[in-house]
Amino acid sequence: MPLPIERPAHESPVISGGSQLRRTAKPGRQASYDDEVKQLIRAAQTVMLRTGRTEQPKVADIVREAGMSNQAFYRHFRSRDDVIVATYEQGLLTIHTYLERQVFKHTGLEPRLRAWIDGILAQIEDPTLSELSSSIIWNIGQIARNKSDIQPVGHARILGLLTRVLAEDQVPEPGRTARFVQTLVMGMTTAYLESGERPTTEDREHLLRFCLGGVTHP
Repeated sequence: MPLPIERPAHESPVISGGSQLRRTAKPGRQASYDDEVKQLIRAAQTVMLRTGRTEQPKVADIVREAGMSNQAFYRHFRSRDDVIVATYEQGLLTIHTYLERQVFKHTGLEPRLRAWIDGILAQIEDPTLSELSSSIIWNIGQIARNKSDIQPVGHARILGLLTRVLAEDQVPEPGRTARFVQTLVMGMTTAYLESGERPTTEDREHLLRFCLGGVTHP
């Protein structure tokens, strides 16, 4: 469930092309390579938004949109599938960065849990972001994730943030409880994306109360 909002580069790590692609560790060159990866991911987002949920993007279309060469593409990604997975994971890391900033503006379990849930649901508020998220999720469903060299780190970071919130409030079994809450909230977000519906204020409040009840009265 990517949230493809532009953030300053220092706020979240850049998804690399995977462990099989060895890149120089020189800071100047690494920064340039990271910029290329971000440019390719933005181009993949644009192409996926254009093609929607009807066909998968082609490497040629992504390269053309990015204004880069095939050589530059394959410097970072082995295939079209890898750049799709990287786009998905980069979106999740962006969500994590956004959630972390929003959650820790508050103190106390309820305000922080509300900020976490609202942050997850934020991706379906803007029609363009909602359509892009739907397209990326559709593309992810068309490929075999276990064949990608891109590490699935996004969900773990989002889960880790919620686990920290629960642990700081001394909720019993914070890791397990956080996993249940995350599965519910992200599942509901995906359902909204697929249906095109938007949660009402009453829906949001009910979701919060349901999760809060499960967290405080396991």
